[in-house]
Amino acid sequence: MDERINDHSIRNFVLKPTNLKILKTLLKDKTTQKNIVWTTNEYSPYGSDYVAGKEITPSSVSNLPQLLFDQLIQPRLLKPEKFKLQRTREMAEVFTPSWVCNLQNNIVDNDWFGRKNVFNQMSGKTWKTVSDPISFPSDPHKSWKKYVDSRRLEITCGEAPYLTSRYDVVTGKSIAIRERIGTLDRKLRVVNENTENELDWFQWAKRAYQSTYGYEYQGDSLLIARINLLLTFAEDLKFRWHRKATVQEMGEIANIISWNIWQMDGRDDTVPYGKAKPDFYQISFDELFSNTVNAELTVKLPCRIMNWRAQRSAELSLIKEMNMPFADKTDCKGRKANMKFDVIIGNPPYQEETESDSTRKPPIYNFFMEQAYKIGNVVELITPARFLFNAGYTPKAWNEKMLNDPHFKVMYYEPDCTKVFPNTDIKGGIVISYRDTRKDFGAIGTFMKYPELNKILYKIKANSEGFLDGIIAVPLSYHLSDLMKNEHPDMLNRLRTSAFTNLADIFFEAIPKDGKKYIGMVGLLNGKRIIRYVRKDYIEDTSGTLNKWTLLMPEASGKGEFGEILGSSMLCKPGIGFTQTFIGIGKFDNEEEAKNVGKYVKTKFVRSMVGTLKVTQHNHKATWKNVPLQDFTNKSDIDWTKSISDIDQQLYKKYGFDEKEINFIETKVKGME
Repeated sequence: MDERINDHSIRNFVLKPTNLKILKTLLKDKTTQKNIVWTTNEYSPYGSDYVAGKEITPSSVSNLPQLLFDQLIQPRLLKPEKFKLQRTREMAEVFTPSWVCNLQNNIVDNDWFGRKNVFNQMSGKTWKTVSDPISFPSDPHKSWKKYVDSRRLEITCGEAPYLTSRYDVVTGKSIAIRERIGTLDRKLRVVNENTENELDWFQWAKRAYQSTYGYEYQGDSLLIARINLLLTFAEDLKFRWHRKATVQEMGEIANIISWNIWQMDGRDDTVPYGKAKPDFYQISFDELFSNTVNAELTVKLPCRIMNWRAQRSAELSLIKEMNMPFADKTDCKGRKANMKFDVIIGNPPYQEETESDSTRKPPIYNFFMEQAYKIGNVVELITPARFLFNAGYTPKAWNEKMLNDPHFKVMYYEPDCTKVFPNTDIKGGIVISYRDTRKDFGAIGTFMKYPELNKILYKIKANSEGFLDGIIAVPLSYHLSDLMKNEHPDMLNRLRTSAFTNLADIFFEAIPKDGKKYIGMVGLLNGKRIIRYVRKDYIEDTSGTLNKWTLLMPEASGKGEFGEILGSSMLCKPGIGFTQTFIGIGKFDNEEEAKNVGKYVKTKFVRSMVGTLKVTQHNHKATWKNVPLQDFTNKSDIDWTKSISDIDQQLYKKYGFDEKEINFIETKVKGME
């Protein structure tokens, strides 16, 4: 796997005159009966034929100057850097290294075969191919033919690295046929080893293609994926039978590919910019006289996929309705659409790209996961891992549903995403999740980064009556009162960190001598903690902390790495509130208890439990729910007068930690004094 991919292979295929008919087939959209479209404006400076909604035609790709061709119809790794960056920014593309594709495909096959290392054995990010012919289980439902026929779909497939691995889409290294790891590569290997003549080989090779699916939004990536699958056929045929594929053979395979590797907006299962030919789709009377500007142009055309065993196509959306099997649905002509995917695999988009400059991009990978669960028996996807800790911006209800789904489990977790996707920052790490509707793995409940934490948390929960999150005041505990809003209607409607600047007319450096009652508010100004004074009747305290001693902690601290040092705390005395920069722990009658909490949060014991849920910079209330509540008075079973390291030892003893568990915390968690 040392040679670079031959960057002329795709160009040579497109430019070869004898391939024109095949190219026309590969550009076909079977749903619209027209051609696939560009779906991006990044090439629009080169002419009106290259705008997003324009069809890709043989002439629009074959008549290009060589330099321009290399910029458009090339694997992403060979494109100019400006196009790579633009695609990553606008389309949320994160390309998957071959070793990750291999890992995921191996996980699926481990389950299918009931054993590991069927096709290859991984060692880190490399692998060694099994040289012996693939042996199959004695179960008749696990024969080589059943394996070839298993329907497998790669979602948002890009250049289809999970299906065929002619090259590594990240490094550019070409991969020899015997070393390839894609779903289709594996099926073709099985066909190679189990057929004895060219006729049988071709029939089963076709079946391998008929049971291999993928969809993609980007037109150029889709075309490359289709060409990759077709060239894989030609290369495998030459490898097995030492001859070139005929035009007829290539045409048959190209037709299957144009059905099975289709263009789709995965958010609604429709054709991008899709509108059928008049004889294929008619606008309804209601649509024609709707309130839209142009009813015809707003038609969203559902994508159709082919069931090769039944020799008919049906709308993909049918199998998603009401989350029921495809076999229970009928198509537009009342025929049953008997099909469901055996395996769905891939690397979906992670976040919605918006026009806003905000760093908060709404996640969408959870949507793609849900859609995949509706149409696949087995679904294995690589995504951000924040939801496993009930963190991030995925819906909390969805996070909890996944953590309590008995059909769902984690196969691989990496807290440092750069080890998987270099130069990519994904807070909370990366997870390969696996869901099988036919198996009960038991609910995850609480996901742990390290197995050692499961037993530790069990001991803590078994010996605790309450947890620290129960005494934490959230950042928005203090609000501007209705009186303040009535007297100053032009000002902000809630208390923010920027209030010290934006509301300087009511926040003062010193208490004014105007006869009014004032309170202090802790906040940030130019990155420094300061106190400003505001009229007491201008502020509403919803936490009950204003007249108590409270320990303030920054709401944002660190990166979410396990065992990291938390931001410095601050004692907040009675008469002082805080802005949303902080959370407040406790409401105590005396300073000593607040100081003891300050010691407690610095212990390795506490920060190990915070680390079970804190996977981003945010230090919100929910990240503290695994930290047991203590008695912070002088009557406590913990001697708070001791050093922090000594308090740790007391806590280990209190919860019955063994030597191995103590050593884990001591080595994984950084010290604080």
